[in-house]
Amino acid sequence: MSMISSILTLDLGTTACKAIFFDLSGNILADGNCEYPTAHPTPMAAEQKADDWWEAVVKAVRQAEDKLAKAVGVEAIGLSFQRETIVPVDQFGTPLCDAIMWMDRRSKDYANQMAEHFGKEDLHNITGMIPDSTFSATKIAWLKEHRPDAFVKAAYFLQPRDYICFKLTDNFILDYSLASRTMMLDVRKLQWRSEILDYLGVRPEQLPMLVWSDEIVGHVTDKAASALDLKSGIPVVAGGGDRQCEALGAGIFGARAMESTGTTSNISFAADSVPEVIDSRVVCSVHTLRDHWLIEQGLTTSGSIMQWFRDRVYYSNEDPRDKSSYKPIDAEIMQSPPGANKLLTLPFFMGAKATRWNPDARGVVFGLTLSHAKGDIGRSIMEGVAFELKACLDVLNDMALSPNELVIMGGGSKAELWNRIKADVYGLPIKVPRIREAASLGAMALAGKGVGIFEDAAQAALRLNPIVGEYSPDQENNEFYRRYYELYNDIYKSLEQLYRRLEEL
Repeated sequence: MSMISSILTLDLGTTACKAIFFDLSGNILADGNCEYPTAHPTPMAAEQKADDWWEAVVKAVRQAEDKLAKAVGVEAIGLSFQRETIVPVDQFGTPLCDAIMWMDRRSKDYANQMAEHFGKEDLHNITGMIPDSTFSATKIAWLKEHRPDAFVKAAYFLQPRDYICFKLTDNFILDYSLASRTMMLDVRKLQWRSEILDYLGVRPEQLPMLVWSDEIVGHVTDKAASALDLKSGIPVVAGGGDRQCEALGAGIFGARAMESTGTTSNISFAADSVPEVIDSRVVCSVHTLRDHWLIEQGLTTSGSIMQWFRDRVYYSNEDPRDKSSYKPIDAEIMQSPPGANKLLTLPFFMGAKATRWNPDARGVVFGLTLSHAKGDIGRSIMEGVAFELKACLDVLNDMALSPNELVIMGGGSKAELWNRIKADVYGLPIKVPRIREAASLGAMALAGKGVGIFEDAAQAALRLNPIVGEYSPDQENNEFYRRYYELYNDIYKSLEQLYRRLEEL
């Protein structure tokens, strides 16, 4: 029986692993999804178990295999993974403690100490990262003090992709796109900065070998093949950070920017060089494409706030309806007018990243009265996220990187009302690609390039993921939202010092 040639991708995000079998034309043959828990032992903590990642990979792949209508031959495996999260492992790849996630804010004091030691501007301009608890270096500093046994015994400090790559191939590797998110890599020279490693007490050999995102980094072992019900020997291509893979899959080149909303939100813009001086409000990551970089700004919480609203506010424990559904929520939100009846939400439920970089910031619902309904609160959350993303777009304009269109990505892009709100707030057309979960497509293009199926990953992504729809801004709504956006920014400025006082209580 003839088999269909395919590429298998693994996209391991903040909450779940998605496995997709693509044919070589970019069509999805089958997919699987498996969630894993996040522990919050303290309010600003976020931890995951590395073994849960592998278990989710196995379940997602097997779920996808069960959906395949025909037998497939897997030409390569591509990887797209959450970034910055750190897990120390021994020489055999065994985790020494739970992984400290990218959203964990316990290392903010270490970020401040690094900024003071190296100079905030210098550290930012060298590494491309703004000193913040998001980035791996600060988490390693936290581990050194709070998990000293794990720190001392660590043979490697791994990110989730590195751990899963080891489980697949028995090789320890790290691609440049993920390395750039550690705040230890020189973003221009693409080399580890020895003075940063020395400061942290990290030896160079504790960091995996650096590779390009389109390189073959090993082959599926017999043990991994048995777990996944695949043939052994399948080439594994490095892939990279989920945001960089997503930007590739979205075709983010030229004057096109990407807005991605899932658990978090991000605005990304590709560049073929690093600015001589990196704007203090953005981070500059290494792209998954060689000789390219990605200007990034992000929100720590966006879709996760809608999930919080669904789980903690909208549905009561006694509600007999399907509590995972957003349909009744959307119906009520649609009854609320633009401006949510004079209600504004500041979406900083786990601190503020770009453009404000304030770990002490907290979520605010401003303007509540007894007449407000749940739909008003839901709409104000959607609008608040859109306002903060507009602030990110304003920074790109300040950098003379003005996008003329925006491509939407991620699970949040399926929310039509939210897309219309965003187009009205931004005043830009929002383009809808054929495949909106583009991180997997980006990983597929890189894997295809790695094994010689595609000559150029960028051109492959553009061909495989064309634009199929658009949301145009309503001029009247755009004018209306400008006044609300101004008030939104003023509310944040008024609260900036109060956030610090709250943190110090």
